[in-house]
Amino acid sequence: MKLKRSIGLFGIICASLGGIVGSGWLFGSLYAAQMAGPASLISWLIGGVSIMFLALTFAELSTMFPISGGVAAFPIFTHGKLVGFILTWITWITYVVSISQEVQSTILYMGNRYPSLIQKVDGINVFTSTGYIICFLTMLVLILLNSFGAKFLANANNFISTWKLLVPFLVVIMFLMTSHNVDNLGLTSTSPHEFAPYGINGIFSAVALAGVVYSFCGFQHAALLAGESKRPQRDIPLALILSISICIVLYCGLQYSFITAMPDSALANGFKNLSFAGDAGPLAGLAAKIGIFWLVTVLYIDAIVSPLGTGVLYVASSARIVQTMSQSGNAPKIFAKIAKSGIPMRAIFLNLVVSMLAFLPFSGWKAIVSFLSSALIFSFAVGPICLIALRKQQPNRPRPFSLPFYPLLSFIAFYVCNLMIYWSGWNVVWKLAVTVIAGLVVFVISNHLGKNSIDKEHIANKLDYKSAVWLIPYMLIFCVLSYFGSFDGGQKVIPLGWDFLVLGVFSLFIFYLSTKYCLPAAESEKNTEALLAKKGGN
Repeated sequence: MKLKRSIGLFGIICASLGGIVGSGWLFGSLYAAQMAGPASLISWLIGGVSIMFLALTFAELSTMFPISGGVAAFPIFTHGKLVGFILTWITWITYVVSISQEVQSTILYMGNRYPSLIQKVDGINVFTSTGYIICFLTMLVLILLNSFGAKFLANANNFISTWKLLVPFLVVIMFLMTSHNVDNLGLTSTSPHEFAPYGINGIFSAVALAGVVYSFCGFQHAALLAGESKRPQRDIPLALILSISICIVLYCGLQYSFITAMPDSALANGFKNLSFAGDAGPLAGLAAKIGIFWLVTVLYIDAIVSPLGTGVLYVASSARIVQTMSQSGNAPKIFAKIAKSGIPMRAIFLNLVVSMLAFLPFSGWKAIVSFLSSALIFSFAVGPICLIALRKQQPNRPRPFSLPFYPLLSFIAFYVCNLMIYWSGWNVVWKLAVTVIAGLVVFVISNHLGKNSIDKEHIANKLDYKSAVWLIPYMLIFCVLSYFGSFDGGQKVIPLGWDFLVLGVFSLFIFYLSTKYCLPAAESEKNTEALLAKKGGN
């Protein structure tokens, strides 16, 4: 059955905006200001422009293959089963951990009203036992909402997306009208602060670690609607550019109004130690501090609606990724089963267990978002690689949107992905490496000990090790560069500035290897047709 092309430009823009504006805006302004000071405005610009390059590569891929869970399928089409599993494994982990993160955002904000939910440990807001119980019950609610089916979710998301857009703009306006001290920016002679108190390092670190990148990563919702767009050649790239541009303005506006609304007492010890009463929910706490009490109520409502609205989408998306893994032979077939409601409930319950375990290795919102940002970008880095490979493997397949200057733009997208991961520092990159190794172990166990019995109908006897050889130097060299780099946890051996050149050469090398060792055209076609047939693609 073919998808109906019924969605216009406005609908796709709304989908992208609804995906981008999640919980990041509720916390990002505080953590970005702590890491970069007023120069965090530059961090938001860098993050938004970088994501725009990446988004355009997914526009071409998604219009070629308008299927659910497409991000899990692209690497299988181009590099086979092993690469497909590793990159899909990372994608799945990030989506499942995102469920935990969105729930955490809501409960942290509620901790301002109900102190029994959170406590401060080493200056970080973490959950009490009661808080963890409420997190678990909240996740059960998200699953219940998903069990009502896709139509219910779509209708509910229309309201949620509208709300999520109106409230942040309202916050910007009210902060600017109520308290606007430009001296906080560090640009005037009377200012007691510097514009960039922590230098270039602070600006780049904020991109990766303060929720900046994470806040833009919802762009893929527009790309996923490519198969239902009336005019994908025009609307998909235009929707991505417009929605990301709107959110750049929104997030920069939030950062600017947050900094200029800050009372002197909050900045008494510098931006790094910025704090005030109620900063577990920073925007609500600041609104109360400057006397906009009705806005505090609105923000508490939004702290429930926005994160949980996004959490519902992540529950649905992560389940469909598991379903795609099952259909492609990379997960047990049991998770491909669809309930009467049309929802893969078994996959959803698997994700519930994993998302609860995700709370264990991370302390606080910033820690979990730092990992998520790098893992998401690592999984998205497959977009430029797959685009180049498919131009080589399947040059005649219809492309409703064809990326102009694709070799250059694809490389730029891959390069900025590597930069954003590198900026997260060694303390995050080593966790990413462990996640990749864990995925490799799961792959070996499921395919070798299971003797390839997961799915005999889909390339079960071809594990495509040769097409995966580039992953080894990619992860290994990245770990070395990160360890000797100048960012969080690094040894500061590679000077800041020279690392841009080193990352550029490294990115070009991996880009070449990934293209050289992609599947032969015949194998790529075989994988594509096999999986599209199972998913009902055209």
